Amino acid sequence: MMRQLICAVFLLPILFGACNTPVDFKAPQPQSGSTVAQQPSPQIFPAGLLDDSPKAKEAWEEFTSHGRYRIARKDDFQIPEKVMREHQDDPFVTNRFAYVGGDFNRDGHSLDRAFIVVDTSTTAEERFGLVIFNAPTDKDKLPSVHWVRTSLDLSKSVLSAATDVAYLTEYSEDGNQRICNVRWDKKQNEYHCEVVK
Repeated sequence: MMRQLICAVFLLPILFGACNTPVDFKAPQPQSGSTVAQQPSPQIFPAGLLDDSPKAKEAWEEFTSHGRYRIARKDDFQIPEKVMREHQDDPFVTNRFAYVGGDFNRDGHSLDRAFIVVDTSTTAEERFGLVIFNAPTDKDKLPSVHWVRTSLDLSKSVLSAATDVAYLTEYSEDGNQRICNVRWDKKQNEYHCEVVK
């Protein structure tokens, strides 16, 4: 009896496949008439990000309406492996999309949103930009759009934020970093990138 049980234990994985393979696994089969174009496309914008603000959503749609700019996605970046290992639990480093929110213009409304965007009209390394949408005090108005940086290679950069400051950290292959504090200049009505390292 024991001998039969031992044989069964050793033969079951061989008969039914590897131990970690689900028994009822079936590869998806294309339906007749199905084409690649009919398959769902990858997510191109964070689900629900602008649902709480119809005017912010309208401003984003207007900004991207010509198809030139889109939000940068994780696969647009080439963050050095050393940085990824050291910051594997940091949501700013591991986010699927490059955006943050806060009260960046310090007007008491914490609905300002910063995005790293990609210029889709070029494949040059310098196709990235950093843009901030300032939430208006009047909820019936569109957020104002402010470019912080344009036409740069930000492929090794991470966008993060504290309550009222956005940070753009650019990494080199050896893990060294250069941090830019993005601050609002109320007098000039624009953002400035103050390099701190």
